[in-house]
Amino acid sequence: MTTFTFPSITPTTNTFELVSNTRTFQSPLTNAVQTTSRKGSLWRASLQFRNLSGDDRQEMQAFLVKLNGQQHRFTLHDHSFTRRGAGGGNLRVNGGSQSGTTLLCDGATASVNNYLRAGDYISFNNELHMVVADANSDISGSVTLSIAPPIRKTPSNNAVVVYSAPVSGVFMLAGPASWDTQVDITSTFNIEAVEDVLA
Repeated sequence: MTTFTFPSITPTTNTFELVSNTRTFQSPLTNAVQTTSRKGSLWRASLQFRNLSGDDRQEMQAFLVKLNGQQHRFTLHDHSFTRRGAGGGNLRVNGGSQSGTTLLCDGATASVNNYLRAGDYISFNNELHMVVADANSDISGSVTLSIAPPIRKTPSNNAVVVYSAPVSGVFMLAGPASWDTQVDITSTFNIEAVEDVLA
């Protein structure tokens, strides 16, 4: 299995959604509802490329064929993403064995309000996460990030945290790759992809 870089072609439409791995149980006696969250939440992406022609058309065709269905993986980012936080410095994981929905980091520029903001993406360990609350860095450059989905694999201490676009995760095709071609030799591509939770 090889991980390829997605072609640098901007989609016409781009849909990202978080598929949460939650289960709900309802009591047949009281109708009380309990919900449990489990590991394995992932991102699903739908991309459409309308009327590609020339080099872009052939590059996309070759890329999809090269993936050989679900044999290979590719890095993919949300093309609509614009970071709102100030960022700065060399953000890294501060301490190994972290799990859950909080990530402790250091290496940020010191004393920055809104270092990262709710809605900003980060990635580490080949996982794509969204920051869900504004975060400030302290005087030592440490910052605590509230993220979703929960961490799947514990990151190593000092692992790099990417926060500048493109912020990518590792994805695979969710179905067959195909395209429609019009008589003027333009093609429309519809791509469905899911994050690889084992990457």
